[in-house]
Amino acid sequence: MKKIFVLIAILFLGLGTAFAQNGDKEPTMEELAERHTKDLVKKIGLSDSQEFYVDSILRTNYLGVKAALEDLQRSGRQEPDIYRHCRELWQQKSIDALKKVLDEQQYIGYLRYIGKGREYKKGKDGKWYLKSELKKNKK
Repeated sequence: MKKIFVLIAILFLGLGTAFAQNGDKEPTMEELAERHTKDLVKKIGLSDSQEFYVDSILRTNYLGVKAALEDLQRSGRQEPDIYRHCRELWQQKSIDALKKVLDEQQYIGYLRYIGKGREYKKGKDGKWYLKSELKKNKK
């Protein structure tokens, strides 16, 4: 019985050090913003200047949401709705800021990237259209 316990303990300690050596740590907000910007460059085709603005906007807003959530946590607020509202507020700030930087097709692509904009669908020409417009055009 002792051998099994020791074997299990060694296995768990070994896995723990393996994860620590791999550097599996939570990414910083700056790293998340950079990763999302790179994804957007690939998915919606940002120019160099757009990439700079998108990265700046995302970094600023990601740090802002992190600070706001930490403030809520320090104040002792535990209601999930408050945290959700805070996150949605900052997401809307990002959407509004990016709308000024992106063209219409890129903006719709960004909405789709973040899980919004479900009312849009790509047409045969590769552009985004409202689903209702595509249905009208088929008739």
